[in-house]
Amino acid sequence: QQDANEFLNFYLGRVDDELKAPKAKNSVMMDLFGVDQYQQVQCDECKTVTKRTEPLLGLVLSLPDDQSNKDASDDDDDAAEAEKETKSESDSIDLIDCVKSLRNTGRFTGDDKFDCETCKEKKEASWNVTLQKRPQSLLISFRRTLWSIEKGVHKDSRQVNFPLELDASEILDVGNEKSPDDDFESCHYNLTSVVSHSGSTPFVGHYIAYARNGDGWFLFNDSSVTSVKEAEVLEAEAFILLYERRGIPAV
Repeated sequence: QQDANEFLNFYLGRVDDELKAPKAKNSVMMDLFGVDQYQQVQCDECKTVTKRTEPLLGLVLSLPDDQSNKDASDDDDDAAEAEKETKSESDSIDLIDCVKSLRNTGRFTGDDKFDCETCKEKKEASWNVTLQKRPQSLLISFRRTLWSIEKGVHKDSRQVNFPLELDASEILDVGNEKSPDDDFESCHYNLTSVVSHSGSTPFVGHYIAYARNGDGWFLFNDSSVTSVKEAEVLEAEAFILLYERRGIPAV
């Protein structure tokens, strides 16, 4: 259950359909929010480089594996398990650590060899994935609804540390020939809104939102709108973040 992210994707898709001219190749929403996931695979044998670009409407990020529980043995007593779970929930994660799930390098070996079109057979190969193109508005969503044998469907409530001002140079490449951004010299973004979830499980509670207006922040909780401090925004259990490129008027 990813209600906020599912609704956002549905809404943006419908708006894009309404705004897109007949037979148009360009997408309005992709122009605003689009990021390219760019993959290169190089065959060890022939050195041929295979390239593929997948357009993304914002970034959907997984939280890093919880190392505190990963290697727990079955015979751990209840007290130890409770201590580890409490520690896990209190551990915080930096935004850049979540982005690593989309930017990575690796090898195709063994049973997972790469099907090389030049060699006409499976070969060992190296691969790397980068994120390219710097959109006007950067949407970042987090996968917090998880399933495991031990817990069933549950919410990952670990804190993700996110900045008010984001230097996206570590996240988004300019793109060269795959995503020309010659007119986008800056990679600095300002946080404009945060969607959070109030509740202990995916089935309990509701969504709230923080939005910036000028120099102030406001909390939108059902019909209530109240002024809040930046510190409260930064402590929010973020499900969706919206950043705007510096120097570009807010959407």
